[in-house]
Amino acid sequence: MTRTKLSIAEVSRLLQLYDPTTNMNINDNQKRSILSQILTKIGFYGQRNNVNAVEQAIKAVVSRNLYLKQSNAATVIQQRVRKWFNQREQQRQNEQIQLEQRQQQLEQQRLQDIQELRQEFDADILDEDGIFDTEKYRNKQHQLRRDEQNIRRNEQNQRNGMEKEDQQAKHLNFIEELHNVPDMDIDILFETNQYEISDYIRVHEKYKYHQVDAENDVIMLCDAQNEEQFNRIKNQALSRFDKESATLKYSTYDQFNENKQKPIKQYYDNVSSLEDIDNLLDTAYKRQRGQVYKLAVDFGVIIEQVDGNTESQIIKYKYLLPIDANSERRAPLEIRSEHSISLYKQYLRTVIGTMQERTNTDTHEKIIAIFSVMFFVFQYPLGGAAIPSLKQHIKRREIYYVDCKVNLCFWTAYSFITMPNSKEKRWKDCSRIAEAKRAFSRVNGVEFRDNYQGFDFVNDIDNFINKEQINVHMYTYSDSPPRYEKTQNYIVNGSDKQFNILFINDGINAHIMYISDVEALTGFRYCNICHRQAFRIKDPNLQVS
Repeated sequence: MTRTKLSIAEVSRLLQLYDPTTNMNINDNQKRSILSQILTKIGFYGQRNNVNAVEQAIKAVVSRNLYLKQSNAATVIQQRVRKWFNQREQQRQNEQIQLEQRQQQLEQQRLQDIQELRQEFDADILDEDGIFDTEKYRNKQHQLRRDEQNIRRNEQNQRNGMEKEDQQAKHLNFIEELHNVPDMDIDILFETNQYEISDYIRVHEKYKYHQVDAENDVIMLCDAQNEEQFNRIKNQALSRFDKESATLKYSTYDQFNENKQKPIKQYYDNVSSLEDIDNLLDTAYKRQRGQVYKLAVDFGVIIEQVDGNTESQIIKYKYLLPIDANSERRAPLEIRSEHSISLYKQYLRTVIGTMQERTNTDTHEKIIAIFSVMFFVFQYPLGGAAIPSLKQHIKRREIYYVDCKVNLCFWTAYSFITMPNSKEKRWKDCSRIAEAKRAFSRVNGVEFRDNYQGFDFVNDIDNFINKEQINVHMYTYSDSPPRYEKTQNYIVNGSDKQFNILFINDGINAHIMYISDVEALTGFRYCNICHRQAFRIKDPNLQVS
């Protein structure tokens, strides 16, 4: 009987059944040899040419191996679970021990606290067992507060009684002093103003008014550079007073200060000569004769403004009407006799002569004509006051003011650049005046003299910025609406030093002060390159570097 061998396909299938990872890239004889070794290994000695018997033997071995492998994996998992459970049990036991220890500590602390409470508190707030009683403690605290309030109430009543007795005593003293006040000496009351006027005439007697244009219908202090513009502004100023009806076309009172004393009478007229001023003053004296009153004055002036430098100038004109607030710049005088009128006439002529002298050496704004005058009559008595237009700026934290009796305001403002304040050192006014004189001498090459008339922006600014290598930015104040704004830049190439000043011109006098913080004062931030373009600080689109 002839035995039939297994086909190569069946051999390959049986090899894959036993071990799917078997390498099949071998020849047929090697495959048959490997299958024979596998059958010998598993102990199969039956008919090896019977494919079914061989397949069943191999499947039985594969099933047994798979079972053993799964059993080993289950054993490993079981060991891991038992190890984890033992660890958790040990941790639980440790936590239980720690909890018992913590409870013991708390109990000991509680016993210690009870012992301390017994020692600290009185026996009347403890219960029968010697434990702190909250209800007893609360009642005792209420009683203590009531006792303290009663003590304070008694002390306050005592203080009120003493203050009332003191006020009554002061009132009795005041009544007694009031009855013993001597009669007022009117001659002494106003002598200070009379001395001030006499002293002003004595100091400025060298300034005499020189008539410029006798044919003009205003008092000319100097010639106008642009006659056409000047005449147009002059006509507008003169038209504010109707001579036929003697009525003014504007308000002469300070509408924004209700507490300020108002004049009881005013006398206004357009003037073309000093004699017109004398005539108006005589009229006021005749109508107020027999009364005790105080007389103040203000002028209506035409101002010539020159912007730019010596090569390119823009000339403008404006006029300022006389108002009662500006009258405080001139010393008032008690008018009681013709002698007082003569003294005041001489005083006004000296003032006009001083105004004419200043037109030649003042800043870029100067008074060139007086077109009207107004006299204000105040009820007796009238106290003197500083110029309100300057006071309102000095109060600002960003504006630095130096009290100086000579025309050094520009140079004292510059002292805040050359000699700035610090947390350790704040310079006094006398030190700043000395520094201002040193800067004046350094820039101008001459020693400072008391007759110096002030800084001339038209002729002096170029020399100043070139020698000091600093950029000057001028700001001014406008009251319609109230705001601070930039008016002029004086730039020197190649310099990053900035000098910010506030220029205040009240129509007669000009004053310059240093600005420490332009943004806080104006509410705007100016371009660092052109120094002209301004951006509102509160603008949400403004980028802050």
